[in-house]
Amino acid sequence: MNGVSGNLIFIIVVLAGISVLQFYQGRRLNVTLMKHYVQGFEGKLKIRDQLYTWIGGYVGFKADYDINDNFIKKVEMTLTLLPRQSLFWLPFSYSVKRGDRLYIVLRPKFQIHSDAHILKKFYYLFGASISETKDLTKGEVGFSDAKGFYTLYEEENDIQKLRKFVEASMDPKRLRHIAVVKETNVLFCLIKPDPYKTADEIKNLVENFPKYFSENI
Repeated sequence: MNGVSGNLIFIIVVLAGISVLQFYQGRRLNVTLMKHYVQGFEGKLKIRDQLYTWIGGYVGFKADYDINDNFIKKVEMTLTLLPRQSLFWLPFSYSVKRGDRLYIVLRPKFQIHSDAHILKKFYYLFGASISETKDLTKGEVGFSDAKGFYTLYEEENDIQKLRKFVEASMDPKRLRHIAVVKETNVLFCLIKPDPYKTADEIKNLVENFPKYFSENI
C-alpha cells in the first residue's frame, strides 16, 4: 500500500509540474498571439477610433473599430483562443471549439437586401443558430481548394457572389461560416485565424465586400 501511495504521490507531483509549465508557456503563447493580431489589424485598417475588451486575460479579446472607408463604417471582431495555459482543459476545449476562432462583423454604409450563408459542414456541433433558416433554401457549394460546405439563401445569385468574395479575400480552407444578413445589415464571418495571413484577410474583406454587394460601386 505504501508503494502504491508513493507512486500516486509521484504521479501527482509530476502532473502538477507539467501543469505549471504548461500554464506559463501557454499563457505566453496566447499573449503573443493577441499582440500580434492587434498589431496586424491596426497596421492594415484605416482606424479612426478603437475599443478593446479583453476576455478572461489570456482567452482573447473583442475589438471595435470605426474605420475611415467609403463603404464600411465599422469592423467588429472577437478572437477566442484555445486555453493553451490549461493542460487539462485544453483537450476538451479543442474538441468543442476545434481551434482558435475569429468572429468578424462588417457594418456597411449600404443596404443588404437578402440573406445568404455558406457554412462548413459538421462544424457546429448542434447546428448553426440561424433564426431565419426555415425561410431559406438549402444547397451546397465548394471552392477550388476547399470542399464540404452547405448554403442557405434567399437568392441563389448571392451564394455565387459570396463564393467569389471568399476566394478573392481569404483562404477558404479556414472558413467556417460567412453570411450577409439583411435584418441586422451586416456581413458575418467566422474563420480559423492565421497569425501570418489574417490581418491581410481582414483588409481584403473590407475592400472587397462592396465590390460584390454594394449597388453603388
